[in-house]
This record gives sequence, structure tokens and C-alpha cells, in this order.
Amino acid sequence: MPDTDEPRATRAQVGIGTLIIFIAMVLVAALAAAVLLNTAGALQAQAEATGAESTAQVSDNLDVYTAVGTIDENNNIPTIEITVGPGAGSSAIDLEEATINYVGSGGQAYLVLDDEDITVDGADGTVLERGSDRATLSINLEEAAGPLEADDDASVTIMTGQGVQTTATITVPSTLESEGSSVRL
Repeated sequence: MPDTDEPRATRAQVGIGTLIIFIAMVLVAALAAAVLLNTAGALQAQAEATGAESTAQVSDNLDVYTAVGTIDENNNIPTIEITVGPGAGSSAIDLEEATINYVGSGGQAYLVLDDEDITVDGADGTVLERGSDRATLSINLEEAAGPLEADDDASVTIMTGQGVQTTATITVPSTLESEGSSVRL
């Protein structure tokens, strides 16, 4: 009878070894799945943050409606007023966080707006919240880069606090008359 027990014991040892290897493989697969899920979660969070930032940069823009200059006694334009409003789908835009890069014939200036330079119609303070809100930004060119003269061109780039840039090109008419009057640029 001892001959019949021998093959049975060998088969049991092979079965236990296979079971141990199978359990080890299941544990390794579970660890690999946990690492993959953790990485996927981190990538998803990063993608959502990038998407929200990209959406804000695309949608939180300003629309430029008008640019008007006031003519002084020397037939120059020492100040300009630019009327802006929030673009379609924009969230609230605080104009005190905005900066202006002005490039004209007299030079270049980097301006930081304060509440004295901003007049907002239809909103409280300096924040454009609704699509119907309008703000007038006053830029003193004499302090910035020198006044505009007849036939001058200038570029005004407004960067919001969200990092969105809006550029307006200003072209002065070839003749400037009537001190104290305004001219659309």
C-alpha cells in the first residue's frame, strides 16, 4: 500500500505550489491595478485643472467698443478713453487687476489701472459682471509715452487678471481741429 500514497502526496505538493504562485500573481496584479488607478486619478485632476484654466483664458476676454481721444490746444491727443465690456460667456472681470501695454509713436508704456482710471457703467466698483456692463478706461498719454498727433497709429493691449489679452489698434485722423473736442479713433 505505500506505493499508492506516494503519487498522491506528490500531486498535493504541486497543487499547493501552484496555489501559492496563483495567489502571488493575484497580489501583484492588485498592486499594479492600484498604481494605475492612482496615476489615472492624478492625471484626471490635472486635466480638469488645465481645462478650467484654458476655458477661463478663452472665455474671460474683453470686447473693445470705442476709443475716443480729446484734442488739446496743440492739436494733439493727450488722453484716450477706451470703452470695453465682457466678452460672451465671460465670468466676472476685475479691471483693477488689468494691465495695459501701450505702444505708440512717442514710445511704449506699461500701465497698471487704478479706480481713478476706470469708470464702470452698470456695475458696482471696477468689476464687469454682466454682458451689459461697460467700462471706460482713461489713459493719460502725456504721462505714459507722449501725446498722439495727426496720422499716428498706436496699439493698446489690455491684459486681464486671468491672463487674457485684448488688443485694440488706434489710428488718429489726418486732421485734428477744435481744441476740447473729441475724435473717435
